[in-house]
Amino acid sequence: MNKKEIIEKVRDAGVVGAGGAGFPTHVKLETKVEYVIANGAECEPLLRIDQQLMATQANKVIKGLKLVMEATGAKKGFIALKEKYKEAIAALTSHIPHPPSHIELFILGDFYPAGDEQILVYEVLKRIVPEGGIPLQVGVVVDNVGTLINVADTIERRPVTHRYLTISGAVKGPKSVKVPVGMSVGEVIRLAEPKINDFSVLDGGPMMGKLIEDLDSPVMKTTTGLIVLPKDHQVIMNKTLEMRKILRKTMLCMQCTDCTELCPRYLIGHSLKPHKIMRHVGYEMRKELNDITAAFLCSECGLCNLYACPFGLSPLRVNQEIKKELTEAKVKNPHKEAPEEAHSMIEYRKVPTERIISRIGIEEYNLDAPLEKREYRTNLVRISLSQHVGAKSIPTVKLNEKVKVGDLIADIPRGALGARIHASIEGKITDIGDSITIEA
Repeated sequence: MNKKEIIEKVRDAGVVGAGGAGFPTHVKLETKVEYVIANGAECEPLLRIDQQLMATQANKVIKGLKLVMEATGAKKGFIALKEKYKEAIAALTSHIPHPPSHIELFILGDFYPAGDEQILVYEVLKRIVPEGGIPLQVGVVVDNVGTLINVADTIERRPVTHRYLTISGAVKGPKSVKVPVGMSVGEVIRLAEPKINDFSVLDGGPMMGKLIEDLDSPVMKTTTGLIVLPKDHQVIMNKTLEMRKILRKTMLCMQCTDCTELCPRYLIGHSLKPHKIMRHVGYEMRKELNDITAAFLCSECGLCNLYACPFGLSPLRVNQEIKKELTEAKVKNPHKEAPEEAHSMIEYRKVPTERIISRIGIEEYNLDAPLEKREYRTNLVRISLSQHVGAKSIPTVKLNEKVKVGDLIADIPRGALGARIHASIEGKITDIGDSITIEA
C-alpha cells in the first residue's frame, strides 16, 4: 500500500498512541523521518502487557512497524525492549529475516524510565530531542508496540474497539486481559479479585499512573494497566497529598541536588534543574522565571518524587502545579535549546527498576500477570469522546440506535486534531454526553 492508503486506514480505525499518550497515529504517519522506533521498553513496574504482546503477537508488531516505515519513508526500524524480556526477544527474532534486515532489535538494560520516548531516542540513536520538542525534530517516530498491533489490524479493517491491559497490585490473581473499550474500571479489576476492601486504583504504573477517583470510569484506548493498592500505601499517599502541604514543605529542601542529578531530562542535556525550582518556590522567588519555567521540561516520570528525594519532598507535584499556573497565565514554554551532548554521567545514573520497586514498597506485588487468551465481554460500556490528544470526537449516532462491534459512533471534528471512535459491544445507544453509552 502507498502512504495515502496506510494513513487513511489508520485514521478510519481510530488508532491512537497505546502507551498512554493517546496521540492520533494517522497524524504521525503524515511525516517523513529516517527512523521508526517501536517502544517495547515497558519501564513502569508491575505492568506486563507490552512484553506479553511482543511474545504472542510478534508478527503483528513487525507488520505494524513495516507499515509505519512505509508511510513515513523511514530507512530503518528498531524494536527497543529490555534484555530480560526473553520470550519476546525469541519471538521477534524468529520473525525478523536473517541476515539482519532494515528492522533490528535494540536491547535495553533494566532501568527506569527506559520507555520515555526522548530517553529511548537517545539510547537507540544517541540523538537528543530539543527542549520542549518531539522525536520528529531529530528524524524519528516512536510508536508503542500496542499501537503497532492496532496499525497492523487496520489492514483487515479492524478498528480499535478493545484494549489489552494488566491488572496487578493487591489482587488475588494478577493477570493481563483483553476488554472492550468503555468497560468500567470496577468491573475490570473484579476480574482479578482485589484482596482488600479499602483500596485505590491507578491508571498506569505506580510511578506515572493517575489516581482513578470513580470506579465507574471507563477503560480508555490508552489504559495500559490498572494497579490496585491500599489507600494508605506510600505511592497513593504521595499522589493524594494536598498541594498546599506540598508547597509548604518545599522550604525543607536542603539543596542536595539528588532530584536534579537523577532527572532523565537533565541527563540528556536539558536545562531542567528540579532543585532550583524547589528553592525558588520554598523561598518565594518565583520571579526568577528562567528557572521556574523550566518546569515545562518535566516529563513527570516521578523519579524525583518517589525515589530521589531523601526528605520525601515532591518536586514532580511542584512542577505540575507550576505548569498549571503558567498555562493559566498564558505563559508559554521559552526553553527551546537543542543540546549537542548529554551529561557525562548519564550512563552511570540509570536507576535499576528493581531498586525502584524496593524503594516504593511494591515488592510483594511484583508478580507474574499471565496473559489470558479469552476476550472478556460486558453488557454496558461508556465510551469517552475524549480519550486522545486533540479535540473531543463528535457523535455520529442517535439515542436508541442499534450498533454492532466496530461501527463508527463518533468522528473527528472538521479540521481538528482527533480520532474516530467505534462501538466496542453490540447493543443500543442509551445515552450521549461526554461519553456514549451502549447497552447490550
